[in-house]
Amino acid sequence: MQKTVLSLFIFILFVSCSSDFEGFKIKGKVNGGKGKTIFLSYSGQTDSVKINSDNEFEFNGTLSEPDFCNLYLDRTNPILLFIDSINNFTIEIKTDAENFAQNYSVSGSKTSQQIKELQSKLIQTFQNVKNLYNTMIANNNDTLHRDSIQSLYVKKSNEIVQQHRQYVFNFIKQNPSSFACLPAIYQAFDSRNPLFNYEWDAYYFNFIDSALNTSHPNSMHAKEFHAQVLQYKQQFANLQSTQLNTQIPTEAPDFLLNTSNGNTFRLSSLRGSFVLLDFWASWCSPCRYENPNLVNAYKKFAKKGLHIVQVSLDKDRNAWLQAIEKDNLSAWTHVSDLQYWNSPVAKLYNVQAIPANFLIDPNGKIIAQNLRGEQLFSTLEQIFSSVKKHKKKK
Repeated sequence: MQKTVLSLFIFILFVSCSSDFEGFKIKGKVNGGKGKTIFLSYSGQTDSVKINSDNEFEFNGTLSEPDFCNLYLDRTNPILLFIDSINNFTIEIKTDAENFAQNYSVSGSKTSQQIKELQSKLIQTFQNVKNLYNTMIANNNDTLHRDSIQSLYVKKSNEIVQQHRQYVFNFIKQNPSSFACLPAIYQAFDSRNPLFNYEWDAYYFNFIDSALNTSHPNSMHAKEFHAQVLQYKQQFANLQSTQLNTQIPTEAPDFLLNTSNGNTFRLSSLRGSFVLLDFWASWCSPCRYENPNLVNAYKKFAKKGLHIVQVSLDKDRNAWLQAIEKDNLSAWTHVSDLQYWNSPVAKLYNVQAIPANFLIDPNGKIIAQNLRGEQLFSTLEQIFSSVKKHKKKK
């Protein structure tokens, strides 16, 4: 009896151990893929196998640490995966040859599932914006309402993109130690239209950097991202230094405009204070992305003497006022002539694109311009620290 129990125990132990394996396995099914070659790129190498008669494939490999990999039939259309563990780890993929990277399911890897969810959301966002654009083009012959149709398209598309950005921000906050945060913060509609960049979104780049280095201090990807963030910081520090030390101060042109609450405002009325003069519009996505930075800057530096004046290039008064309320901007002065790009004040400051801003010193001189994100904060910190030291000497 004892021998029987012992033999059974040894058999169970053998079966249990034999189910484990070194390295990773990626397998799956590609409907319509019979006979095609499928590729897997990882850790500087590329493997390939033929999809069998049952439309199935399998890769086996080894890694020194968890890593990203690309699975593809066509290099321009890969499925991005993440191998969460270097041993006894299996990812399973189900897809079809025609819509390989768009219509797939993944199991076995939490990070890969997160990447899939983020990518699906991006594809849907892009499609929603594209549908709006097609609707606008279809109504382009309506010359009577063309401007209002285009304004509505810009407004709605900005809202869609902003909702997607907020979705990604929420994901990052809820999953700070996930490597899926890396492809998330680099999402783009195409190479010329990234949805995030360090200039506007320094907080989230720094947040991911800190979280990954805390949870995965030895990871190659955490170290590479940290180096990238340091490079971004240095680039902005250099730009800030150039603007503060070599830019010749020029007189800020004075102007008189109507405010959002129906009064009039003259810029020179703030002579004696530091003023951040910001040109924006409710329809401008980059402007709306930057507004939270203005809110935080005002909270930090208003008590030290900073005033913010925003000049809107809107045409629609209601859209302008709604954006002020929605973005929580009511703490400072808002002005506009509602003349869009024909605004005389925009021409006075030679504003060719927005957002655009000008930092004006107490003497009415422009001392810096186009400060955004972390560069805005570091510049204001440097200026007000200098002012404080100067007052102490007196």
